[in-house]
Amino acid sequence: MIEDTDDLERIGRIHMLNVHGGLSEAEFSNSEWLAEEGMKLLNSGSGIDTEYGKLFVNEEIPFDEIFNGTTFPAYLCEPNSVSAVEIGYSDLTELVELPCEDIAIKKVLRRLGADSVKDCKISVDSTRDISDEWSKKISEVEKTKDLFGLNRMLKTDGIRLNREKPVSIFNKEVTRQLRENDFAVSQDGDSLNVMTTDSYLVKVLENGSMRVPENCPSDSYSQIKKVMKETYDFCSIFAKAAPLKANGLSEKYRCLAEFNSTVLAAKYNEEYGFEFVTWDRTFDGKGVTQGNYYSDYLAAKENFAIRSGLIDKDKLFSTEELEQLGKCVNFTARHNGDLNFDDCENLKRLGEKISESLPVQQQSDAPELSM
Repeated sequence: MIEDTDDLERIGRIHMLNVHGGLSEAEFSNSEWLAEEGMKLLNSGSGIDTEYGKLFVNEEIPFDEIFNGTTFPAYLCEPNSVSAVEIGYSDLTELVELPCEDIAIKKVLRRLGADSVKDCKISVDSTRDISDEWSKKISEVEKTKDLFGLNRMLKTDGIRLNREKPVSIFNKEVTRQLRENDFAVSQDGDSLNVMTTDSYLVKVLENGSMRVPENCPSDSYSQIKKVMKETYDFCSIFAKAAPLKANGLSEKYRCLAEFNSTVLAAKYNEEYGFEFVTWDRTFDGKGVTQGNYYSDYLAAKENFAIRSGLIDKDKLFSTEELEQLGKCVNFTARHNGDLNFDDCENLKRLGEKISESLPVQQQSDAPELSM
């Protein structure tokens, strides 16, 4: 229901929250993007005028019965919580945020129908920036199942939460990748200052946009923009992705996409960055198998698309085939005297597209087209 049709940013924020179920911090504060989405919704013509405002029905979102009548759905809401603990019993699960009153844990056990926490499956996910020492202590409860002991421990003065706003994964990953490409990067509040080799200062904002000075060399700008865009794409998806549920999986991955029993997942390590992997679901759908691992998000996406059947592999060209096509395009452009101006321009664009699709080394070896 939209009561005030003049506030486009608020309309876009409400609409995106309804559609996606949540927004990353960068998306939540991206006023320009939210206003555009709000305008699209108003211009869609699907609004129903009522005495209270315009009513929009999200027909593309299937109805999902969240409350099963027994246990409460997972919902993080306590700003001072240290850990979120998923308690599972039989086919039911419920989330409890710690520290809390012991009675809250007892009520969860009663709703689950469990006699003791020892009979339950415990999965702990820390939701705050805490030390590695405390993180290990908290994770131990998955083995010991001493949930009440963990709750008492988290109420003590020994734990120290980092009240400073943590650096976003997007900023960390962009910094790591740009430094690997010989750019000097420094943190400036929520944004990054990137110094090019030509001493131009480019500012990368947390919402995935850039501020570029005049006369900045196009090659430096293009390189920074490419890294920034690709990183923002998978970081924003990772931020909203749910944990991957699979039996026997020792590492904590998040599920970025799943189709036709094929999974695209990722995990993040502050030292090494992201690891992407595609898996097939096991026959019973409870586990995963035959993993293909990547540090390159684009390569992982391509493998997922082919492996899941979203793209027919026979309709794609291999690197070797693209090289041969590039040579044919170049030969035709150089030696066919019957080409008109439009033909030459089309071949030039085709050659550039083929070159961009090749790995970096093949791009540098590819001959330039002269028309």
